[in-house]
Amino acid sequence: VCSSDLAASAANAALPMPAAATRDVAQRFPDGAIFVPKGTQRVLGIRTLVTETALHGRRIELPGRIIPDPNASGYVQASLEGRLVAPPGGFPQLGSLVKAGQIVAIVEPTIGAVDLADRQQQIREIEQELQLVTRRLDRRKQLESVVAQTEIEELEIEQESLIAQRDALVSLTDVSENLIAPVDGVIAAGQAIAGQIASPGVTVYEIVDPGRFWVEALSYRSEALGSEAVAVFADGSTIDLVYQGTGLADQGQAVPVRFSVVGEATGLRAGQLLRVIAATPAEHEGIVVPRDAVLRGANGQLVVYVKTNAERFVQREVRVEPLDGDTVLVVAGLEVGLRVVAEGAELLNQIR
Repeated sequence: VCSSDLAASAANAALPMPAAATRDVAQRFPDGAIFVPKGTQRVLGIRTLVTETALHGRRIELPGRIIPDPNASGYVQASLEGRLVAPPGGFPQLGSLVKAGQIVAIVEPTIGAVDLADRQQQIREIEQELQLVTRRLDRRKQLESVVAQTEIEELEIEQESLIAQRDALVSLTDVSENLIAPVDGVIAAGQAIAGQIASPGVTVYEIVDPGRFWVEALSYRSEALGSEAVAVFADGSTIDLVYQGTGLADQGQAVPVRFSVVGEATGLRAGQLLRVIAATPAEHEGIVVPRDAVLRGANGQLVVYVKTNAERFVQREVRVEPLDGDTVLVVAGLEVGLRVVAEGAELLNQIR
C-alpha cells in the first residue's frame, strides 16, 4: 500500500461522521435534528407544506376584552338614598329576563333623626305663617268695600305659596323611587336584597343583551386600522369583528379601540379576555404558515420545523407577524421552496 493511500485513509478517519440513526425509532440528534421514521410520522399526523412568498395586508395584535353593546345595555341606579323594597313579583335574579320599563326594585328614602327634626321644624314655621296670613286675609275680605282689591289678591297668592311649601315638605317623607330597566335584556350583574341601602350613583343591576356584544382593545401606538378584524380566544376559537372607532383619550398610555361582533354573539360574556388581530392599510411580503406550526424554542426564540429529507427534521428560527386567527406571516428565517411542518409540530418537538 502506497503512502498516499495511507494518508487519505487517515484524513477520512479524522473527519466527523454525519449524524445517523442507530435504531429505527424517532430520536433527536446532538445537533438538534430529529429523525422520525415514516411509520411514526403517520402516527403523529405530520403534515408539511411548501413555502411560497406573497404580498399580504399587514396586521397588528392588540389585547382586548368583551364589553356589552352600548346601545343594548344599561345600568339601574338610584337617584336618592334609601332602602330597597321588592317590587310585585320579587327582585329579578342573575340571568333573569327583563323588559324595558319593568320595575326591578323600589327605593324608599331614609331620613335621619336630625333631618327629620329640621323638616318638622320647617313645617311648623310654615304653618304658623300660614295661620297669620289666613287671618289677615279673612279680615281684609270682611272690609272688602274699603280695602284695595290688590291687597286681598297678594294675601291669597301668599297663602297659596305657603300651602304648597307645607305640602311639599310633608310629601318628602312619603316619596319613593321606582328603579326601572332601561333596556330589554338579562340581569348580568348586581344583587338587590330587601332592606339594602341604595346610594345615588351606585349600580344596583347591570342589564345586557346576550346577543349583542362589542370588543374593546388597547392600542399602544398610533396606527390607522382597516374595517376588518378577528378576535382570538384562549382556546383558539375566533369571531369576526368590524371596526367602530378609536378613542382620543389615553388609558394607561394606550388608546381604546372598539369593534362590534359580526353575527350572533352566542357564548360570549362581558369581561372575557381575548386577542384582536386588526388589519391595517399597509402591506407586507412574507410566507404564510399555520399558527400551530410556530413553536417556542428552548432559547425563547420562535421556531418552525423544516423537513430536509424523508425522515429528518431541523429547527429554523423565524420572525413572524400576526395575519389572522389561524395563520401567521413569516417575515424572516425561511426561504421559498422549503417543506415546513404544518401539522404535528408540537408532537414533533417532544421527541427526545
